Amino acid sequence: MRVAGAITGLLVLGTFVIPSTYGPKIESASVLGQGARPPIVSSQELDIGSATLSGRIYDERGAPLEGATVSLAGSGFWPARSVRSGADGRFHWDHIPAGIYELQFSKGPLTAASVEGLILDPGAKRAFGVQLVPGWTVAGRVIDAQTGRSIADAEITAATGVLGLHTRRTRSDGRGRFELAGVVGEAQSLYVTADGYVSAGPLRQGSSDPSMTVRLERASTVEGRVVDERGVPVEAALVRAFGEGQIRGEDLGAPDSLGVTSGEVPPISAGASGGLAYVRQVETGRDGRFRLSDLRPGPYRLVASHDDFAPTESKLVHLRAEAAQDDIELVLRPGAELSGRVVDERGDALEGIPVELRSGAGGLPRMSVTATDGSFSFRGVRGEVSVTALPFDLPGVRKAVAMGDDDLVTVELAVSSTLYTLRGRVVDERGFGVGGALVSVSSKSAGTPVRRSAKSDPDGTFSVPALPETPFELEAAHPAFSVTQMGSIDSMDDVRVVLSAGVTLLGEVLDDWSNEGLAGVRVRLDGPARLESKTRSDGTFVIRRAATGTYDVSFSHPDYETQTERVVLAPPRYVDQPQELDRVRLQPGGSIEGHVLDAYSEHVPSAEVTWGDPPLWSRGSRSDADGRFVLRGVPAGSVWIWARHPVAGDGSSDSPIVVRPVETSTGNFIRLPASIAE
Repeated sequence: MRVAGAITGLLVLGTFVIPSTYGPKIESASVLGQGARPPIVSSQELDIGSATLSGRIYDERGAPLEGATVSLAGSGFWPARSVRSGADGRFHWDHIPAGIYELQFSKGPLTAASVEGLILDPGAKRAFGVQLVPGWTVAGRVIDAQTGRSIADAEITAATGVLGLHTRRTRSDGRGRFELAGVVGEAQSLYVTADGYVSAGPLRQGSSDPSMTVRLERASTVEGRVVDERGVPVEAALVRAFGEGQIRGEDLGAPDSLGVTSGEVPPISAGASGGLAYVRQVETGRDGRFRLSDLRPGPYRLVASHDDFAPTESKLVHLRAEAAQDDIELVLRPGAELSGRVVDERGDALEGIPVELRSGAGGLPRMSVTATDGSFSFRGVRGEVSVTALPFDLPGVRKAVAMGDDDLVTVELAVSSTLYTLRGRVVDERGFGVGGALVSVSSKSAGTPVRRSAKSDPDGTFSVPALPETPFELEAAHPAFSVTQMGSIDSMDDVRVVLSAGVTLLGEVLDDWSNEGLAGVRVRLDGPARLESKTRSDGTFVIRRAATGTYDVSFSHPDYETQTERVVLAPPRYVDQPQELDRVRLQPGGSIEGHVLDAYSEHVPSAEVTWGDPPLWSRGSRSDADGRFVLRGVPAGSVWIWARHPVAGDGSSDSPIVVRPVETSTGNFIRLPASIAE
């Protein structure tokens, strides 16, 4: 049984900066005023108290067990610490900081279920008697994804427990094999790393199938340097790598591909995720140089930042497997200092208020905290930015600032303590009150960004407190109704929110050739609302709480032709009465494989490729680091294929490609008019 308790601690906010010439950033937390350095305070000095653990460990036969490991991790300390049982199986552990922990017991292959949510109050004394039994064993092999060869000395880390507080490590042998005995619980999260390879994880491995094969992709490396406008190296600049577009190979942590199999290794999937994703970061040395290794091959952008400069980013960098690119130069340009104060309505300073700075060009936000006089400062700021004060119990305040040629720009953010409460009632279409509806209110004013929520009472009434002045946007949601949105609310009282009965839409999608249910079909409704679902293993799908009205329903799958039909969702005559679609049959498509080349026959990575006339870019894919592309679900017949790239230009195949259902057309290529190196 878990017992609720209290969590106590000390939150120290504030920063100061010691000016220097491109040197490492020196930061310190402070509540003693600007420039004051707080002393280091131990847990004993904070007087939060300590607790004691003791107990006895037994083996599977009930005999006292010597040398068993007792591990503890949680709010008082992390990573885990441990003690061992003595000759009589007993252990004693005192001076444990009060807090919430996870407790584990093990010796070799013997283990026991962990104790989760263990609350140790100040002065508590807890005793345990634990019997260890044989656990299951995680075993497997680490191999090169391209060659299938074994990878020796790869590090395998297994994280156990709800929060992964306890970890165990081992390394693969000369044949790439590894083993971790004495595992408890239904599943483990594994992380696998090896020099020269892209790290894999978290990989979920269960007790029902403990053997696994992990395929690691060959990694890429990018090197370069960061300088100022005069070419002087910038030390301690932070360089981040962001993966952009389709990165070659499987994302081993993606939900649709675990990157781990049992038994023989199947062919590598071409699936990958798109979009911009943070990957890794490093700081430059005295010579301004940086090195980012173990990157997955594909396109990246590098972003450099430093407190004395405005952030800058590189052009798109295409990294190839087992290759290093070492000619990247990032030039940081000076920016102005944005200084300001956060005050209340009377002009009095507000201390400890988080302040966020965002660039109009996007990128990562920067954060600061106001000092005792309400002041804050950001250096190296350029262009159009927004600065926002985010008090914990009051609406935020935001201002847009245009940074010009001045060295210093000042701004004042006045936080209003005048708060309003929005009151109203949620009803159904008959006028009866609806209880339990979630009402979310957002300010429409750019200067007061705030969003607050409340639930309606059994009679439908609701109140949302701590709001700035009108106007607002409102959204109301309830499991039995479709979502209602109100675009502009100017009144604070007697707001009436009407929820319409939600329609449950049922359907089934079949493979037209096999007449079997087709799993993984994306079902999308476009109409009064946009809703999505996917078919289950038997081809059926359910979409709940759809608003009434006319919709276009599309059915798409990577290996099948897309199909669209129109449907009218009518109000149900009875509560929870579903509406069922006629069976949908999808025609299997074919595949086209090939390469994208530039004017000099060099492979073009990250080019968009599709088919059709005009091109269906929404159904396309991207070429990988070697210029290779795969188009799936192409309708049978003769089709043109197209490619486009921001540097190499646009182009198409020399002639139409013949596509047959369930077959793959190989050896195709598209030549673009310009050079990838331009």
